[in-house]
Amino acid sequence: MDTVLYPGYRFFKTLTLAEEDIRQGALACGDMNYIHHDAERAAKTRFGGLIASGSAISALFSAMLPSHFSVFSPMLGLEMNFKFSAPILAGQTITMEWQIEQINPKAGGKKTLTLTGKIVDIEGNVLVLAGAVIMLLPAL
Repeated sequence: MDTVLYPGYRFFKTLTLAEEDIRQGALACGDMNYIHHDAERAAKTRFGGLIASGSAISALFSAMLPSHFSVFSPMLGLEMNFKFSAPILAGQTITMEWQIEQINPKAGGKKTLTLTGKIVDIEGNVLVLAGAVIMLLPAL
C-alpha cells in the first residue's frame, strides 16, 4: 500500500450532468427545491436553468473515495466538508478530483489519509472545494 499511495497522489472523474441526472440526483437525496426539478421556473432565475443539488453533488463526490480506495484496502470515512463556490449547471462538463495531502500511520496497521478535493469546469474554474479524512484498515 505504501508504494502506491503517497502525498500528492491524485485521482479524478469527469462527467456531464444532463437535466434528468440533476432531477434524479436531487430526488434521490430528498432535495425538492424547484431549482433542481422545474426547468421552466429555473430558467427565470439568475442561473438560467436547472442546477445540481449540493446534496447530490456531495454524494457523488464523496462516493469516489470508497470506490477508489477500497481497491487498496478496506476503508472508513471519518470527516468531510464541502464549500460550494459556484453552481453546477445542467449540461456542464465537470471534473471531480481528490488528492492525498497527508498519510498518518496508526496502531494495528491502520492509516489515516487527509485529502483535498475540487470540482472544476472545463475552463478550470473551481465550483466546489472539499476536504476529507479517511481510514484505511487491514480488515473490517
